[in-house]
Amino acid sequence: MNTNISKIKEYINDQMAQADFRARAYVFDAQNNKRPNRNVFIKIQSHLEQFLEGNKAYRWVTLTGLRGAGKTTVMYQLYYAKKHIDGYFLILSVDEITQTLGSNINEVINTFEEIIGRSITNLDKPLFLFLDEVQYDEKWGAVLKSIYDRSQNVFLFSTGSAAALINSNPDIARRAIYEKIYPLSFTEFIKIKYNKFEIKDLDQELSNAIFFSKDAQEAYNKIKNCEKKIDKYYLGISHLDFENYLHYGSLPFMIALDNEALVYDQISKSLDRVINKDILQMRSLGSEIISKISAILYAVADMDVLNFTTMAEKFEISRPKITEIFSALEQTEVLHRIYPQGSHFKQVTQKPSKYLFSSPAFRAMYYKTIGNTINEQNVRGKLLEDLVGMYLYHLCDKKLFYSLTYDSAKGGADFIFSGGEKRIVIEVGVNKKEYRQVIQTAEKVKAVYSIIISDQTEELEYSKENNALKIPLRYFILL
Repeated sequence: MNTNISKIKEYINDQMAQADFRARAYVFDAQNNKRPNRNVFIKIQSHLEQFLEGNKAYRWVTLTGLRGAGKTTVMYQLYYAKKHIDGYFLILSVDEITQTLGSNINEVINTFEEIIGRSITNLDKPLFLFLDEVQYDEKWGAVLKSIYDRSQNVFLFSTGSAAALINSNPDIARRAIYEKIYPLSFTEFIKIKYNKFEIKDLDQELSNAIFFSKDAQEAYNKIKNCEKKIDKYYLGISHLDFENYLHYGSLPFMIALDNEALVYDQISKSLDRVINKDILQMRSLGSEIISKISAILYAVADMDVLNFTTMAEKFEISRPKITEIFSALEQTEVLHRIYPQGSHFKQVTQKPSKYLFSSPAFRAMYYKTIGNTINEQNVRGKLLEDLVGMYLYHLCDKKLFYSLTYDSAKGGADFIFSGGEKRIVIEVGVNKKEYRQVIQTAEKVKAVYSIIISDQTEELEYSKENNALKIPLRYFILL
């Protein structure tokens, strides 16, 4: 027998034999209590249910998102929820297949067909094929497209860290259903940590009030009507819970860790994998440039806005390469780019863009392990801006008529949320008392109203004169 085929058979048998054992680590905690499912799990499970009911349009689901956001966990939870079904189940780590076995998806599937003695086109029961980190096989799109086209009795579930690789692959266009996993919201963090569930529909009520009211007074009244539910939710939740969430809790793999040094070490290692595996695979950047990306990210942690020319000079890298690095950091979702208001979205602009970390945990890691050159209040202000930006990005992502910009003028507001022709100005801070910044930007962009979000604000406040309101951060993070 060919040595490589023999290794692949051994690998497949091991994956099938150990699947339940491995899944339990993702489904149950150390006390053997079932972990709550992420919100995205419900969506994905509904697609699988559609497949089981005979709707063959729902037979390929692709889950994208930031590395460490929980894609593998969702995959194993989906497997565990349906493993009682009479079918073939195969979970494959494409990273392992390519790096350890020196093989590829196609070879593994061909070998699997040998093991079960049947072709995929002639299955006697459904095959549930789970593939983690598919982008490590360069031909994954063509191979999965072939499997999809060959049989309607196969359910494909694939994950990938680099969203750009997944979404730009023409082989899966019009076939796969895309779902995206984001960093944890505060309510998801509390749900996973304490098994305390969110209050039904509160997030939708708050979202409707904050972003879709006709003016500040209407927004104020709608939020005011939610206050009893908000107070009920916060019973038993301490300020320390929020601090832990702000500094590292938006990344689900950090929740179980209690040692802060270990937490930031793991976050650092996760970023290293993005740089040295994901970006290295995506871009033709030399090892010398790759080695500077971590230092570039640290520099971003201390900046308000970013000038590519200045960065190029600072790190002795050409401006086109700096542009390429930041594009890769966007595609791997480490950073979110906020364009200046007035520029055509994603087109060349002379005004600098602002880059926020996709999770405040990344910026917190740099501050905690390396330090910073700004004062404590500004440090916290930047973490809060990352946090609010993370929520706003989730709201706007993949929405055709939503966009997020900022006012690049001196003293301009942090965010301008646009929904069609409607604009809302948003300012974030530690102890924001004055409406000056939001008023200035609101007049310029003809905003329908303005919002200040502050973690030092305990009470909801409405200013009729300024058509603006102050929202406690503890309200906003229940979205």
